[in-house]
Amino acid sequence: MKRVLALTLVLVLAIASSAMADVSFSGKFTATAQMDSFKVFVEQFTLTPGLTFSIKGTNKDAYEVEEEEVVNWELDAGIKLATDADKNTNFAFGSYKLYLNDDYFQAWAWGNGAKAGAVSTKFGMISAADAAPAAGMRARLAVPVMDVAKITVDLTPPAEVRAFVDVYAVENFDIRVGYLRDWKGAEDVNVVAAGVGTTLAAGDIDVDLAAGFGATIAEDFGYAVGFSADSDLTEQLNVGASVKHANKDWKGDGVKAYKTVIAAEATYSEFAFQVGADASFTIEGDDTLEDRTSNAFGVFANYRMTDTVAYDKLFHSDHWFTNDGLAVGAGANFENVKFADAYLNVASPVVEDMVWVLAKASFDAEKDVVASVLARIVPFNKLTVLPFAQYEYNLDTEVSKATVNLKANYLIGSSSTALKFEAEKVFSETAPSSLLKLSIEVPF
Repeated sequence: MKRVLALTLVLVLAIASSAMADVSFSGKFTATAQMDSFKVFVEQFTLTPGLTFSIKGTNKDAYEVEEEEVVNWELDAGIKLATDADKNTNFAFGSYKLYLNDDYFQAWAWGNGAKAGAVSTKFGMISAADAAPAAGMRARLAVPVMDVAKITVDLTPPAEVRAFVDVYAVENFDIRVGYLRDWKGAEDVNVVAAGVGTTLAAGDIDVDLAAGFGATIAEDFGYAVGFSADSDLTEQLNVGASVKHANKDWKGDGVKAYKTVIAAEATYSEFAFQVGADASFTIEGDDTLEDRTSNAFGVFANYRMTDTVAYDKLFHSDHWFTNDGLAVGAGANFENVKFADAYLNVASPVVEDMVWVLAKASFDAEKDVVASVLARIVPFNKLTVLPFAQYEYNLDTEVSKATVNLKANYLIGSSSTALKFEAEKVFSETAPSSLLKLSIEVPF
């Protein structure tokens, strides 16, 4: 803990002493009382503290002529209270990200789950992920070469490096070349890949084309190829198709070794409804053709009374309660010409600006039926109540499980300090449980 606090102090002093540095501090303290039973004042309970503390700093300069601000560096880091297996609490680093912006390069250092953006060639044949490991660090350096190209080097411990070259010299073409070296295993892996994309005008229709090729540099030569086309045939209709293939010696990212995947999709959207379908056909391995093929097919449809919420967010956990009209979504998926699963979602306001309801139901090939209802009730702006009920049942085993949950958040005074309550009861023959939780959350 002393090391973390000392390092945090060094960071604070370094940021605060920088010229024109804008530094802010924020965090959240929580205190939680919890018991795994409804027998209040009979069963044991726990009291648990929680703390997250964030430091955000940025340094900017303004050009005298353009009067535009340019970021020289940004830092977003934090510490938190962590509980070990013995339920001891100690300070530990949370997520962190440092961004440096110079006239000649850009650099990132980030870790513990922070994100800095993904970089990849076409079809992900060589791909540097967005997020750092939950308990680890990543680093990246990008260097522009005049207006001709940009070189990016991404480091992933303990033994992975990915390099990318973006070529700008060729107009109307998106060109990126990548290199991967991985030496943490028994054999070193070296992969190169290149991808190109362009938009082809065909009358009133624009077609987005992409092609990629990758090679594993080894005694057993591995390769991967990919091609795709995507187009908005009309303002309402979008269609796309792709094919990807890799042989058994391919060691790169994205494309799976020893597979050929042919895929197609189409989506038609109007103001009030959207329908779509996607399909894929996969050939794998070296057995007989019948034994190594598989296929998948899916269809979906969405209906909405208003366009307040985009189709892809109609039933999202952060957006469904912003619907100001009825929204319905349904879909089904099939694998190898057999039923895989189906679902139905309904979201709607019940009382304007006060009560919303989200209902979901699903059924899959394992004969699992799941149905749930979630309500969001805001009787006044200081109180939010979230009742939830879910029922699960398997038609074959006749095993059922029911969950009833109630959450309530109350804002104290006119601040953002929240008093949170949660109660849950699980009715199950195999794993019944109960929960009572009361906590206070103080952001600062």
